[in-house]
Amino acid sequence: MTIQTNAMALITVTLVLAPSASHAQSTAALSNEVKAGVEEALRDEYRGEAMYNRVLKDHGDVRPFSNVVRAERRHAAFLEELLKARGVAVPEHREATAEAPAFASVKEACAAAVEFETKNVALYDRLTAAGPLPDDVKRVFDHNRVASLDHHKPAFERCSGLATARGAGRGPGRRRGHPGCGHS
Repeated sequence: MTIQTNAMALITVTLVLAPSASHAQSTAALSNEVKAGVEEALRDEYRGEAMYNRVLKDHGDVRPFSNVVRAERRHAAFLEELLKARGVAVPEHREATAEAPAFASVKEACAAAVEFETKNVALYDRLTAAGPLPDDVKRVFDHNRVASLDHHKPAFERCSGLATARGAGRGPGRRRGHPGCGHS
């Protein structure tokens, strides 16, 4: 990673996990429902990372997978920090690349990734709607949801040809002047 990428990752972590006005709320124990939601989101981020790592293993260092896999790691780290801040054990991160589906082509993998990111957004929508959340949990859920919806999914749509077919593409691997997806 470059210095610029490392700096952006640090800024993102700081902004997402920054203490709220009520720091006591952000370190208060999680209800069983909220804890289960954080753990469910974490497992989903781990699945995304494994799926994207499998594509990289099978097809080489290809965008947008090479960018999005790093973002999935950051999303998981945000969720892990929510648990660690409260002294809750973080579920084991078992790399499941071998169990992740294999795809015959990058285009096929991109189409599957569009579906995965769509389900990821729906997961965060469901978890957010389930009830009141501590401010820091809501911030992380919102951040991860927006990244999937506004950055990862469009990058995979372009890669799969879905965006171009809908007339929404901005060209291969570019959005708002950024290469690939690269957003956290």
